[in-house]
Amino acid sequence: MRNLMLIAMSLVLAFVVGCAGSKSQGSGRASLFSEQVEKVIDSEPDWWTTPEVRDGWLMGKGSGTSRSKDGSRMKAKNNLINDLSQKTKVITEGRTSMFTSETGTDIDSEIMEKFDNVQNTIWGGAVNGWVEIKSATVAEATQDQNGRKKTIFRTYIVGGVDHAAQDKKMLDQINRDKQLRTAFEASKAQGKLQEDLNKYKDSFKY
Repeated sequence: MRNLMLIAMSLVLAFVVGCAGSKSQGSGRASLFSEQVEKVIDSEPDWWTTPEVRDGWLMGKGSGTSRSKDGSRMKAKNNLINDLSQKTKVITEGRTSMFTSETGTDIDSEIMEKFDNVQNTIWGGAVNGWVEIKSATVAEATQDQNGRKKTIFRTYIVGGVDHAAQDKKMLDQINRDKQLRTAFEASKAQGKLQEDLNKYKDSFKY
């Protein structure tokens, strides 16, 4: 009886493995990893590896791979937006911290909420309206699960946000609210923002 059970279990296991193998062979999906990783790294564009520095701009980059050119570009753009979002988050959190510490922990919650809303609205719009600086899509060799040669596409993209223009929008928005302007002017955050604006004032377009 025990031997019969062992034989039955062996047959079931063989059947499961066979089905899994057949499914893999039928899929023929191309791997999104290039055959030569080192070659891919070496071929990364210099302008993407080390993006240019622009006065008054916040720069970001992204890359993406797909079996289609459009798919790789979409992924690269999403990664770029995530990169810019993380960088703007550092800026807004830093200014919120400075604003809070200089105006005191007993600051009116309504004023604090207004300050955060101004920042989030302006920077959220800025990230969504990012400007493409440079991009390129290249074809790379890979293979499917059956070892057949396939081609995938990799897109590199660099983009940016006009940091100075967003700072000016923020200051203009704060000045429209008397209560918020008074609290802001009493903090070092106001001096820091004005200092940044003075550096890039020649780039403003009124």
